[in-house]
Amino acid sequence: MGVARSSLVLTLFLGALVACSTETQLTIDAHGENAEGEMVPLSNVSLDILPYDIDELYAELEGQSQPGEPPSADAIRQLSQQYQDACSSYRATSDSIEGVQARASAISDRTSDEYREAFEAYQALVAREKQRFESCQTITDRYTGVRDEYRETRRAWEERAWPEDAFAVAENERVGEMPLQVVETDPDGQATVTVPNGSWWILGDSPVPGSISQRYRWNLRVEAEGGEQAVQLTGENASLEPVY
Repeated sequence: MGVARSSLVLTLFLGALVACSTETQLTIDAHGENAEGEMVPLSNVSLDILPYDIDELYAELEGQSQPGEPPSADAIRQLSQQYQDACSSYRATSDSIEGVQARASAISDRTSDEYREAFEAYQALVAREKQRFESCQTITDRYTGVRDEYRETRRAWEERAWPEDAFAVAENERVGEMPLQVVETDPDGQATVTVPNGSWWILGDSPVPGSISQRYRWNLRVEAEGGEQAVQLTGENASLEPVY
């Protein structure tokens, strides 16, 4: 009876400690889906742990500053697709050349029709590769110019929409004595941070695995309730954004 009673008291004591905990240890696990449909860890993702919703803050500042509509990304979006198509075709041709070279190398009789056909295919692919490289280079130059112009215009709009001084004042009002923290995911896509109990937002972004044109963005609200708590960051609770 004595052992059983001691175990019960210990269980109640530990339960009371958890109930009275004023802090929460958040274990964040970030994973994304690659082109093969496999879930892979997202490493080296920088995450801001904020006691406020930054999107609400942005909206409030825009209401005060009235910056007008943000610059349109339609032109760069179209060029981005052309850039991906043209350069993907170039890379595919390079891969085909390697395949033909390997096939030709395996043919011992260099006077055979089989070798001649392989050599002709190689020459045709080399000519195609040159043409596609030039197309890729041309669209890359156009894309880079339009992208840089868009970035500059967007930066100027953000400076009008979210003035630095006004942002600092609005953030200080929301933060008060609460800590602002930054963590980074490890090679397994995990990060751990301890926060006071309450509402928190996990803010960050990461390239979509295998993509050069899209990224995940999270602004995820978490209710920290004490003890240990797991948080999953995936494509399901992220917004998908283009990368410019």
